[in-house]
Amino acid sequence: MVNLEKNERIDYMYSDNLKIIQDKSSFSFSLDTLLLAAMAKESIRDRSKVADLCAGNCAATMYMAYFNRAKYDAVEIQPEIVSQARRSIELNHMENRITVYQKNVKDVAVFLPKDSYDLVVVNPPYFKVVENHKINPERQKAIARHEILINLEEIISSASSLLKMKGKLFMVHRPERLNEIAYFCMKHDLSIKVVQPYVSHRGENSNLIVIEAVKHTGTDGLVLKDAIEVHDEQGNYLPAIQYIIHEPNPNSEDKRAQKTYYFYVLLCNDNSFYGGFTDDLQKRLTAHNDGKGAKYTKARRPVKLIYHEKFADKKLALKREYWFKHHSRQWKEDFLREHRVDF
Repeated sequence: MVNLEKNERIDYMYSDNLKIIQDKSSFSFSLDTLLLAAMAKESIRDRSKVADLCAGNCAATMYMAYFNRAKYDAVEIQPEIVSQARRSIELNHMENRITVYQKNVKDVAVFLPKDSYDLVVVNPPYFKVVENHKINPERQKAIARHEILINLEEIISSASSLLKMKGKLFMVHRPERLNEIAYFCMKHDLSIKVVQPYVSHRGENSNLIVIEAVKHTGTDGLVLKDAIEVHDEQGNYLPAIQYIIHEPNPNSEDKRAQKTYYFYVLLCNDNSFYGGFTDDLQKRLTAHNDGKGAKYTKARRPVKLIYHEKFADKKLALKREYWFKHHSRQWKEDFLREHRVDF
């Protein structure tokens, strides 16, 4: 069970598939985060290595991770938001695939490997800090929205340093800064290949863009996409946006046919732990106690089921099993205590 701090709540993304901890009165993810993540995820493969810079509470990271098995490194400087991100990742059982660093993005060369990421995703502060410009009095929001601790060039330079040759940068930003984005991208060996504008209503000027840039490639071939309209006349999200926010509803027959997979932990007779995978918990437990489950448990009977997690994806359950097995005894004890398991 994950603890909530004062003023925190658990919200949901992509229908009810993802849980995220947010502050009721402060920092929360917004639509631009999901628009960025939805565009970036189309280029992510199971073997990809992805960095999410200026990651906030990792809403974009977890959204992208829901659709693939890639490994993610997320970087966020604010400690309260990092705490929310880490606990949200635990809520969604993604600890084995997402690592969060409480660092400044401009220092990534110190703690992340250079030239090794297939994708870098960035939702940066949008606004410069200029004289007489009003800044949000709340510190968390001010740092997230204004270039107080890092500026646009530093972000693009850091992103480029992480990317492999032909690696991709995805960034969401305001259209009025596209000239700067293009200039800094070219300066740091990135070429913008796609610009996707968004408009609140058709006929209005774009108020948001997502760009895709590629490292160490020619500067020709930029595609300026048709603007995607966000709202209808009543202010409701249009189907293209609904598709990003909500999982398509399967029919009831599909729901009944969907299989459930489990990662489970057994307490053995010698007080050791065994982590496993199955699609039938009771049948598997019986097999273990009959000496037919695994060589390890056969000599350590009887065994007791003390913890399990459900997955709709077989690969995720198997990854969770592998992840648990490759940690120390002390780590496993800490993990179980954190999940309120009495052993």
